[in-house]
Amino acid sequence: MANIRFLAFLALVLLIVPTVNYASAHNNLNSEDQTIGNYELQVATDPEIPEANHPFKLSFRVLNHQSASNILNSLNTQISEVDHFRMGLRIYYNDQLVGTIPVQSINKGEWSTYYTLHETGNHVMNFDLYDVGPNGKTLTYTFNITVLNVFGNIFPYIISSGGIGFLVIVAWALVTRRKVKPKH
Repeated sequence: MANIRFLAFLALVLLIVPTVNYASAHNNLNSEDQTIGNYELQVATDPEIPEANHPFKLSFRVLNHQSASNILNSLNTQISEVDHFRMGLRIYYNDQLVGTIPVQSINKGEWSTYYTLHETGNHVMNFDLYDVGPNGKTLTYTFNITVLNVFGNIFPYIISSGGIGFLVIVAWALVTRRKVKPKH
C-alpha cells in the first residue's frame, strides 16, 4: 500500500515539475497593431516588458491591405507586407520628448532595433510613416510601451515557489500521517 502511494506521489511530482519551465508573462503585453487607411503597423517588444536602463528589441512591421487581392491573400501577411517604407520615431515620457529614431528608409516590410528607455512607466511612441498617406502625407501611429523597473523573472519564481510549496505540503501530509486507533 505504501509503494502505491509513493508511486502516485512520484507520478504527481513528475507531472508538475516540467510545467514550471513554461511559466511566463503574457506574451502580447507590449505588442500592438493599428490600421489607418490601407496600412497596418505592428509593433512588438522583446522582452515583453522592458526594464528601465536595459536594452530591448523594438520591432516594426508594415502591411498594405490594399495589396491583398482577396480574403485568402489578406490572411497571408507575407503577401501584404510592403516592399519598403520610410519611418521615424518620436518617444515621449510625461509629454516630454525623450528620444527619437531619425527618418530612414527600410527596404523590406519589417525592421527592428535595440533601444533603451531610462524611466519606468508609460512611454508614448509616435511612429511616423512617410509618403503613404493621401497625396504623400505622413501618417502617424501612436503606441504605448510600458517599462517596469525590477520585474524580470517574477512569474516563473512565483509559479515555482507555489509548486514547491504544494509538494512540501503533500510530502508533510504523507510523512506525518498516522493511523489513529479509535478509543473504546
